[in-house]
Amino acid sequence: MTEQQPYTVINKIGSIEIRDYPASVYAQLTRSGDPNQVGSKAFGSLIGYISRNKIAMTAPVIQERNAGQWNVSFVMPAGLKAEELPEPSDGELTIIDIPAHLAAATNWSGNPKYAEVEKRSDAMITELADLGYRVIGEPRWARYDPPWKPWFMRGNEVIIPIVTQ
Repeated sequence: MTEQQPYTVINKIGSIEIRDYPASVYAQLTRSGDPNQVGSKAFGSLIGYISRNKIAMTAPVIQERNAGQWNVSFVMPAGLKAEELPEPSDGELTIIDIPAHLAAATNWSGNPKYAEVEKRSDAMITELADLGYRVIGEPRWARYDPPWKPWFMRGNEVIIPIVTQ
C-alpha cells in the first residue's frame, strides 16, 4: 500500500476536515500551462527522481498555483529530511521543506478536473471565513490515485492552509 502524507484531524465541520499536518518534504517542479495537463508534464521528472534514488512513492501528488504557473509536488516519505535526500540531477526539480501547519480539506471521488478544484476551493474559502478561519496560502489539489485507475474512482482533495482568526 502506498504511504500517504500524515495528518491528524482535529475537527470536522460538515464536509470539511480541519487537519494538523506535521513538517514534511516535497520534491517539486514548477510548470506553466493548462492546470489539467501540468501534472502529467511534471510526473515523468518526479517519478524519475524517486526511481533513480530508490525513494518510495507516496500519495498524494500535490498541485498548486504559483504566480501564474503551477507547482507539482511529490510528498517524500514521512521522517525524511530535505538534507538527507540526494541532490536532484534535473536542475528544475527542487527539494523543499514544508513547515507544520493547519489546513482545511474536503475530498471527492471522480472528476479530476481543475474546474472542480476551483468550485470546491471557492465554497470552502467562504465557509472557512464564516467559521472563523483565515486562509494563508493557495489551495492545493491533492490526487491520490495513479493515472490508470478509472477516473470515476480517483480520490481528490482540496487542501487549504489556514489559521484561526
